[in-house]
Amino acid sequence: MYQLTVTDQQKQHLVVLSLPDDVSSRPAADVVFDVLAADAAALVAQGILSEGQIEEFDIFKDAIFDSDKDGLFIRESVNFKANGQDLDPDGPFARAFKESQRDGIKYMRGELTVLGIGPLKAPAGQSAQAQAASTQSPGQAEPGSEIRDLSRVMFLHQIAIGYAIDVTKEFPELAECIAWAEANELIEIDVKKVAYKLTAKGKRIHDSYIEEAQDLIKRFDIYGNVDIDNSGIYFDTGLGRDLRVPAFEMEGVDPFRARFLLGINDGEWDNLSNWPEVFNQESWYRQVFAPVEQAPSLEEIGEGKMSEIMTRAKAILRQEQQNR
Repeated sequence: MYQLTVTDQQKQHLVVLSLPDDVSSRPAADVVFDVLAADAAALVAQGILSEGQIEEFDIFKDAIFDSDKDGLFIRESVNFKANGQDLDPDGPFARAFKESQRDGIKYMRGELTVLGIGPLKAPAGQSAQAQAASTQSPGQAEPGSEIRDLSRVMFLHQIAIGYAIDVTKEFPELAECIAWAEANELIEIDVKKVAYKLTAKGKRIHDSYIEEAQDLIKRFDIYGNVDIDNSGIYFDTGLGRDLRVPAFEMEGVDPFRARFLLGINDGEWDNLSNWPEVFNQESWYRQVFAPVEQAPSLEEIGEGKMSEIMTRAKAILRQEQQNR
C-alpha cells in the first residue's frame, strides 16, 4: 500500500492518494503525470482518490498542467520534492516513500510537495455558484451533495472499526451507501460473520480519511488555544481562544469537512449505536457543526492579525520539526 500526500509549498491544499503497489518500480515522472493528470472521477472509481477530495485534486491539476494541441504537459515553472528531497524523475517512484505503520499495519508513506505554482485557485471552469456551494456547511447543503459525501465517510469508518451490518437483513437507511460501496468495490461479505467488511480498496479509502485528519492535526492543532495580549502571541496556555476555524479559512481548508474528519479520527462517534439512523440527517450535522458555526470567524479576527498569528505558529512548528 502506497499512500501519497500531495501539498503545495504554502501548505494551503492537500490531497491524499492511495496508489497501487505497481507504482514502486515505475519512473517517478511517469507516475506523477499519469496520476496527477488523470480524471478525478476515474481515480475515485479506482479507489485512488476519495470523492470528497475531487475539488482539491482538480485545483492541483489545473495549477500543475497546461495544454496545447498535443495535450497536457507540466508547466515549466513546476518542480517536485519528495519527502523534502528533489524528486528524481527517472528513478523509481518507490524512492519517494518511507515505511510507516498504523494500527499494526505496515505501509509506504510519501509526501510530494509541488513547487512553483504560487497560491492555488479554483479551476477556471468552476463557476462562482459551484465555489460557493463547496464552502457551504453540510447543514445547508442540498441533499445528495455534502451530507451524502460525509455520510459515506461515516459508513466506511463504522465498518472499519467492526460495526456488523448483517447482510441477511434489510437496512433502508443504509441502502444508498451499501449500493455505492458495492458498486465501487469498497465492501464485501465476510462469510464467517455474515456481515460486510472493507475490501483492500475500501481500507485504502478509509486510510486516506485518517491520513487527511492527521495532517490537519499536525498543521492546525497549535491554533486550538491562542492567547493574545499586548506583550505578544502565546499558544497552549489554557487561557486563549480556539482559532482553528479562522486558520482553516486562511489556508483554504473547508472547516466543516475538517471538523468531521477530526471527529472520525478521534473516535468521536465510534460508540454511537444509532448512527445508521442519524448519519444522513441534516439535523444531526447541524449539531456536529455547531462548534464551527459558533467559532470566531476570520472576519472577526481580521486577516492581518490572523496572518501574524500564523506566521508565529509556523515558526514554532518548523523549529519543533527541526528538533526531532
